[in-house]
Amino acid sequence: MTQDLVASPSSHRVRLARWRETFFAQKYRFDLGQSFLVVVNFTLLIITASDKLMIFFGIDRLRSLLGVIIPLGFVGVWLFGYFMDRVVRAAQMAERQSMKRSEVWREHREQMDRLEQELSAIRAVVSRPAPRPGRSKAGRAGKPRVRM
Repeated sequence: MTQDLVASPSSHRVRLARWRETFFAQKYRFDLGQSFLVVVNFTLLIITASDKLMIFFGIDRLRSLLGVIIPLGFVGVWLFGYFMDRVVRAAQMAERQSMKRSEVWREHREQMDRLEQELSAIRAVVSRPAPRPGRSKAGRAGKPRVRM
């Protein structure tokens, strides 16, 4: 009866692992949403600063240019994203950094290095030429040499 009330340590680990997965899935979704929030923030900044931009550029009505400025801002953000994707290869670099910090990947690399060493040792043994049965030194010692 008391065993039913007390959960095993492994069930706590499983529950914790599930919560951890859920937490990081939500964090990933939040990060995706945050990248969109940057674009919205930029748009609101342009609208808020429009009166100051009118004075700076000497234009009487900047509201008519907002239809051009905001899409140019979106295009600029997209071009920066394209640069980060194609030139910097940001996704691959982020993956490399996470792999460097991951204990699971470190253990995996150690295991793969060990397997490669063992395979190299096996290749060295297999690639060694086998001695020919008729040419051994022990076999020649018993036979007399005949010269012609």
